[in-house]
Amino acid sequence: MDKKKSFQNNEMLNSDCPECNGAIIHTNSEVICSGCGLVIDHLYNNSSYAFHEEQYLGTVSKQFVALGNRTDFVGGLGTCIDYGNSKLFKDKSGKVLGPNEQRLYRRLKKTYGQFLRIKNHETEYRIFNILGKISTYLNLNKNIKNSAAYYFKKIIKYEEKVINNITLIAFCIFHAARNDTQNAPITISEISEAFRNYGHRVSPRLILRDALIYKKYLTNTAKPHTCEDYVTRLINDVIHHSGTERRLLRKKAPWTLNEFKINLMHKSREILENLSQWHRGGRNPFILTGAIIYLADKLLAEENEHKAVLTQNLISEATNIAEYSIRDHYVNLLKPLFFPKEEIKN
Repeated sequence: MDKKKSFQNNEMLNSDCPECNGAIIHTNSEVICSGCGLVIDHLYNNSSYAFHEEQYLGTVSKQFVALGNRTDFVGGLGTCIDYGNSKLFKDKSGKVLGPNEQRLYRRLKKTYGQFLRIKNHETEYRIFNILGKISTYLNLNKNIKNSAAYYFKKIIKYEEKVINNITLIAFCIFHAARNDTQNAPITISEISEAFRNYGHRVSPRLILRDALIYKKYLTNTAKPHTCEDYVTRLINDVIHHSGTERRLLRKKAPWTLNEFKINLMHKSREILENLSQWHRGGRNPFILTGAIIYLADKLLAEENEHKAVLTQNLISEATNIAEYSIRDHYVNLLKPLFFPKEEIKN
């Protein structure tokens, strides 16, 4: 059965996306399209827990778990023996243990107490707690979280004096996210905002400062992000904006909200195919993608003879891109290329 599933997964990875014919990639637990972000299937890995082959229902039954060495965790045993201040230990049926076992568990409780487990590693313990909160807030996958923890440990191993550990873990998250092949990459501003929401003064400037200082300890295999990487994410943000559906009805567009999303996706990718690297120049791909979505809506309106649905203000609110930046990219770059007749009339 496992061989059959493995064969199906390998066959799936070698095929194309049924939606947009894009390349298929796999993340931590999903098979997705690198083009449109469609989740095609889920990947199930074998558990790391190892149990006895024979299952007993009595008091002699045992299970064995491999503790391993977690990258993003500091400590030994992961649980506490009984309550924090308890000194009398009982078995699972409530019977008091014998004197020898009492001494054994008192010694174990003292040896593996929380403070002793993290002794001399207090900074790492605090930083990895912050990493866990930020990963949950930004909805980062497990690979990015583990990679960020690995980068942090590697840097503090070779760097004699770290300027700020919190800005360092922020840089490690940014570096790990750039090296990960996820379809919706996060920006440095979003990482900075996440830290500020938890009360840490981390700015994009400080993250870039740490990048210049500590990048020598890390190997960078990431390719610069392009507009294609941000299309799916930003269109989802626009579609889920509260004003988009109301404007669809007001402008009498001939689509449902989901149909509008699909058409916007196809038109945006069509624009990107006709937009050469020379025209994109050194522009920020995140901001340029917002302007491309605005242009795509205008082209759809012209083709279907109805008024445009989206406004620059709506896209700005949905994507957190400054409205003047969308206007600048549209007026100075996109409009002369895709509406040349209007330029001649003006």
